[in-house]
Amino acid sequence: MKTYNQKSDPMVDPRINLLNRADNQYPRGKRIFKVSKFILYLFIVLVLAFVVFSYQVLFTNNSVNDIFSGKINIFQQLNSLAGEGNQLQGESDDRINILLLGMGGAGHEGPYLTDTVILASIKPSTKQIGMVSIPRDLLTEIPGFGWWKINNANAFGEKQSPGNGGELVKQVVNQVFELPIHYYVRIDFAGFEKIIDDVGGIKVSVDTSFTDFQYPTLDYKYQVVSFEQGWQTMDGDAALKFARSRHGSNGEGSDFARSQRQQKILQAFKSRIFSYSFLLSPRKIKKFTSALAGHIRTDLEPWELVKLAKLAEKIDTENIITRVLDDSPGGFLYANIVNEAYVLQPKGDDFTQIQYVAKNIFKGQEILEQKKVITVEILNGTTIAGLASRNLQELKLVGYRVNKIGNSPKQNYTNTVVYKLSQKNAPEEEKFLASKYNTDIQKNNIPDWAINMAGLDLDFLIILGQDVAE
Repeated sequence: MKTYNQKSDPMVDPRINLLNRADNQYPRGKRIFKVSKFILYLFIVLVLAFVVFSYQVLFTNNSVNDIFSGKINIFQQLNSLAGEGNQLQGESDDRINILLLGMGGAGHEGPYLTDTVILASIKPSTKQIGMVSIPRDLLTEIPGFGWWKINNANAFGEKQSPGNGGELVKQVVNQVFELPIHYYVRIDFAGFEKIIDDVGGIKVSVDTSFTDFQYPTLDYKYQVVSFEQGWQTMDGDAALKFARSRHGSNGEGSDFARSQRQQKILQAFKSRIFSYSFLLSPRKIKKFTSALAGHIRTDLEPWELVKLAKLAEKIDTENIITRVLDDSPGGFLYANIVNEAYVLQPKGDDFTQIQYVAKNIFKGQEILEQKKVITVEILNGTTIAGLASRNLQELKLVGYRVNKIGNSPKQNYTNTVVYKLSQKNAPEEEKFLASKYNTDIQKNNIPDWAINMAGLDLDFLIILGQDVAE
């Protein structure tokens, strides 16, 4: 996929102004599939909560059969829906890619802008799930609309044709990562709030007291929200504010802190809907599923949802791999201002690095199983302190084993140099390092002092130059 060129690729499309509330109010349109309320009640608790928000909602130490054994014979009915011969898309390739989207919904600022974009991949053979969190500010090309933040794709799709938002986001993510996106599931936060209320609230442990003086209101102003340390019982409104707050004090204003809080909400929600008092109450389940059905859109067919639930039942929480794309010192993105808008772009203005992260999210475990470990040493060829440490985190993130970091004998390198010291066949790794450091991999003309390192079980030697710090 090509990357953004500020001179030739205008970011602003005058046809749609997403700051205008009227341009964000789209007719809901019909649902992609219709099922009876009875069938919906059977699988919604097991499936939709999982596919919408996060892998954590369905993870439990008990099997689904154990939970319902002798109480509600639901799982047998679900098995009959799924069928034995049917396969999910991507299942034959041992990788099912599902896009999880969260948006504000009616009554929220920018109701169709996606606040949450997660690429979830399921590997049936190893019962693993890989999660890549895509920042909403990532600058991408949206077909038919030009260059925009990725969170606009859903809104543009809905404006173009009600019900098409998720499909357009799938197309954009496919272009960015060069991966097939088999399904999507989208929920709005208005639904999230109502769902929490309908299950009777949730209990959440607040690690750090904080105050957010800039929490947005529905009339485009700000309000003050505060949370005290300790266990809190939250209704839907409080849970939503806890999950979405972006400007909290005491270190709670970072994306990392917000992500941690969201995980707490999801864990508390999972505990609530899998409690016996909830599962054995038909009235509560009916109220919950009725609320959920009105705020979810997906292109998964009912039998596919059921089969997905059966896969999720077998996944252990230890088999979850998460990757966050951000502009932190160890991240793969950098912040920029384009047409007075804050955006995130891939380092080197090339999507190759984040494509590598997504495509190889399961590779770390495979490398261990195959005894194929790529080892590197990173030397700082400049006088800029901390350069090697920052690059250490980036390479460890994608499965490299960094034997050592330190300073180069010479510290006057302008451009980064990557030497291949071993004879190990590693074409993907060579491609990744060449892209990451914008250089050709050097296999000849290796300095004598570097050649001496080849006997130390070292595959690559990286000498960082000034270009990395720019």
